[in-house]
Amino acid sequence: STYKLTYFNSRARAELTRLVFAQAGVEYTDERLTFQEWPARSPHTPFGVLPVLEVDGKQLGGSHVIARYVAEKHGVAGSNDFENALIASILDAVSDMEQQLHPWWFEKDETKKAELLKDLTENTIPAALANIEKFAAGNKDGWLVGSKLTYGDLCVFNTLDFLSACVHLPTILDKFPALSQLKKNVENQPNIAKWIQTRPQTPF
Repeated sequence: STYKLTYFNSRARAELTRLVFAQAGVEYTDERLTFQEWPARSPHTPFGVLPVLEVDGKQLGGSHVIARYVAEKHGVAGSNDFENALIASILDAVSDMEQQLHPWWFEKDETKKAELLKDLTENTIPAALANIEKFAAGNKDGWLVGSKLTYGDLCVFNTLDFLSACVHLPTILDKFPALSQLKKNVENQPNIAKWIQTRPQTPF
């Protein structure tokens, strides 16, 4: 199959799929649109949003659906249906947490922004990470689900990377040793390390 992943020049909602491609060692076209190019392309996408994956010319939309499709095709998913359901549940939990970051991300008033960030760092984010920590701490193999790296690990890694770099929470993992180790386990994968070193440098 030939793949083309279309998104903007940022990590955001496309980076999980890029990480899956990297881990699997699968070649694809990494198309990055400018915001000026997007309006003309929008009507020709399945849902009027990005990312979009083209598989042999056929389009697939939905960031988590795309990541799961590529992961299942190329050995980065769970080993059975229940493992895949567990991974999907972790992605849902991560998505719920990320949704709660949006008001802070888009807030223009600096005072309100600081108040929102305080609540996120003291309540929302630690509560969400505590739940995911249980998966990592309960798995002797060093991953969230099963005995090998899956796209669930890559999703959590990507989110932790975002929290550290973009939300400016470099010490967020101090209270979550299993997630801290998980992040290191992912970073130590040769294909992931290579991608992180060579990917386009973007703010988020």
